[in-house]
Amino acid sequence: QEDLISYLENKYYTRDVFNYKSFWIANLVWLEAKPVVLNEIMNRADISIMDLDELLDYDRPVDKSPAPMQSITGSEPGHHIINAHKLWELGITGQGRLVMNIDGGVDVTHPALGPKWRGNNGALWYHTWFDPIAPTSTQPFDCSDHGTHTMGTMVGMVLGDTVGVAPNAQWIAAGITDCAGANYPSMNIAAFQWAINPDSNLNTVNDVPDVINCSWRDPNVPNECTSIYVSTFNAVEAAGIAIVFSAGNSGPGISTVTPPKNINTNLVNVWSTGAIDGVSYLGGNTNPIASFSSRGPSLCGGTGSLLIKPEGSAPGVSIRSTRPGNLYQNMSGTSMAAPHVAGAVALLKQFAPNLTGKQILEALYNTAVDLGAAGEDNNYGMGL
Repeated sequence: QEDLISYLENKYYTRDVFNYKSFWIANLVWLEAKPVVLNEIMNRADISIMDLDELLDYDRPVDKSPAPMQSITGSEPGHHIINAHKLWELGITGQGRLVMNIDGGVDVTHPALGPKWRGNNGALWYHTWFDPIAPTSTQPFDCSDHGTHTMGTMVGMVLGDTVGVAPNAQWIAAGITDCAGANYPSMNIAAFQWAINPDSNLNTVNDVPDVINCSWRDPNVPNECTSIYVSTFNAVEAAGIAIVFSAGNSGPGISTVTPPKNINTNLVNVWSTGAIDGVSYLGGNTNPIASFSSRGPSLCGGTGSLLIKPEGSAPGVSIRSTRPGNLYQNMSGTSMAAPHVAGAVALLKQFAPNLTGKQILEALYNTAVDLGAAGEDNNYGMGL
């Protein structure tokens, strides 16, 4: 990037470039500049892709309703559907593991979440909370309710009431997708870059999350299959981190997985999660796919399993989890299914800490319970 940065620096002093930022997670530079600069850059031989920094969005729930303040059974049906409770019985609860979401933030004051924030467990706040908007906040907050809900499904717990799959794991977070001024791809890429080294110390790894839950979409990416996300996700995977996405809520039509989840550089990159109706499944339905759950095949092409989307499925209908203000809420959507998988990654990481995120996702992929039509398919992926 040296020649380009030198050019931008000169244009900065002539006030033709207003601001720029160089990234290392991917070979990427973001800038704000006058049209004359953009026209000159367009003709440079060292530029392969140009893209507008347009708004992100989260995979918005299809419905939401107030939920009881206390679980009747002490945990949620989804935990039993994915067999998390069987790992709890073995003492595998996510202890010592770290999860993250890139979402609209997290309400750190919620009793089920605050004690699990790494910033409340001895780490500096800026090593555990990524807020790209100045003046930055020194503790996590939620710009709506979505991020608090997804984080709750990963780790939420108060005495006698467990909503999280990995209730003894800790968490860090980035406030991006529903936060005004922060919901841009450039800030999203910055959050992934931060996640690889939150404490800016290359000699430490305990600050790095085991998994990043991504219940969001980029509706404006021009070609997700060759976009900046491909190299970014490859870098995160190479760092040993699992990335788990929601598949989207645009079903039941074919090839409705929302971008950038059609990317399929290998069997689990990028992992997208479909949603099943847990109540229907517990009632004996072997085809409990939620009607809204986005379907494959992938728009990025490929053959065999690479073409099939999603990678797997989890409960995503009327999921009870945390809501800002010490409340609880039911939500439906693949946004609610994905953190079940992310929580499962944390559980397995406690059991097998030397496995990479990719290896753990492959374990989930290869041991899923088949649903619907026999074999891998474009409704469920490999299954539950």
